[in-house]
Amino acid sequence: MLSASLLFVLPLVFGLLCFFLKSRPAYYVSLIGSVSSLFYFIFLLINYTATQGTLFGWEFEWIAKMHINLHLALDGMTILPLFLSNLIGMISIFSAFAYQDKRNGSYFGLLLMSIACLNAFFMAQNPFTFYLFFELALIPIYFLVIQWGGPQAKKSVFTFFIYTVFGSFLLLAALIYFYSYIGINVANNWSDVYLNKIPEHLQYWFLIAFFIAFGIKSPVFPFHSWQANLYEQADKPTVILIAAVMSKMGIFGFLRFNLIVQQALQHWGTELIVLCLIGVIYGALIAWRQNHFSRLLAFSSLSHMGLIAAGTLTVNAIAMEGALFQCLAHGIAVAGLFLVADVVARKTGNEALDGSSGMAKVNPRLATYYFILVLASVGLPLTSGFVGELLLISALTKYQLGLGIIAGVSIILGAVYMLQCYQRMMFGAGVQDISKADLSLFEDYGFIILIILVFALGFFPIQWFQLAFYGVTQFGDYFMSH
Repeated sequence: MLSASLLFVLPLVFGLLCFFLKSRPAYYVSLIGSVSSLFYFIFLLINYTATQGTLFGWEFEWIAKMHINLHLALDGMTILPLFLSNLIGMISIFSAFAYQDKRNGSYFGLLLMSIACLNAFFMAQNPFTFYLFFELALIPIYFLVIQWGGPQAKKSVFTFFIYTVFGSFLLLAALIYFYSYIGINVANNWSDVYLNKIPEHLQYWFLIAFFIAFGIKSPVFPFHSWQANLYEQADKPTVILIAAVMSKMGIFGFLRFNLIVQQALQHWGTELIVLCLIGVIYGALIAWRQNHFSRLLAFSSLSHMGLIAAGTLTVNAIAMEGALFQCLAHGIAVAGLFLVADVVARKTGNEALDGSSGMAKVNPRLATYYFILVLASVGLPLTSGFVGELLLISALTKYQLGLGIIAGVSIILGAVYMLQCYQRMMFGAGVQDISKADLSLFEDYGFIILIILVFALGFFPIQWFQLAFYGVTQFGDYFMSH
């Protein structure tokens, strides 16, 4: 019998095995684990019928006296995030090939445990299962950064920890009060949760808790100050997971919980959207002024995440579909860009934009991959970044014209700083160490997979949007039902 729980168990078991192996065999075990998880997800997807709703469920009585169950399953909203999680998990392991002799088995075990917890988070079918893996996903990332990060890793990860713990306490308090109000027995799946009518005056408090908790995780303005330092200090396979997948946890939280607070969003949604859009413009302007590639990508992600979060806050079905699609598109692009950052840093010894000037002459393959990823990042038509941003901006424009215009400006700014960044890194006098310029086989594999998906999402968006459509319409009856 097919079970979604194997998407948690497979990477977890392979990850635990890695802890007992030396570095090189641990790397190949982790590679097998990540590939197995991705192919098992594809197998589940082949057997998944979106119109049947929630499938392949696994449920376990966790806290019996409180009737709290752990519940994992696939529903329409989980498909695209799960694909992203398993795909980027494999890409992260690919990128770790260069470090296989410099990392011990614990490193690869923690990477796989991160993938396992992220998979379980997206598959959570009730709020307490959601909260459990919302927390557990942080633990392996914490140890990866603090153990294998840069010289300021302890400081950056401590700031990250303080922010996320504060947001998590707020979320836990909101969930406890929510359950105390509706009763613990009537909310063991999302459909049951959405059936409960919450008084408007309580929705305001829930909305504040949800916005802070999920805003920190994504992050969105003004909860972003942990992000740039962490992205700079974390080693690149880890930051690929953080930027491409973990940052989507907050957006996914908005998608899951905004249906509970729709009346509150009718009154305060505009103010929160404006806050997100301040981050969109702020992130783009700060990225424009950066000279360090990872920091530039961090502020670029702040801008992109702000736009996606703003779309979800409209509680508009089209915007929510666009948000699901854009989470996948952004994850693919930013994973590829951090893979470029990893290659450039290892081959030139620094991440200054001018430090790799002339790399295009030395390695035209890398320059080609990088250019395609830049085009996806700026939302060029027929690439993965275009369609989702178009739907998000369209939804914001319908919500309020001025907000749509502000969101549209971010696209122009994004094109300016990303193309300027590409020009400074790839063209110029030239890097000196040509002997190190060739890409490894696994680096090529990672880039090729991502580039194929950039064009697959750009040329054939309808097939991917169909999955997003089922994800939103599965719970469509609950839109504005409160």
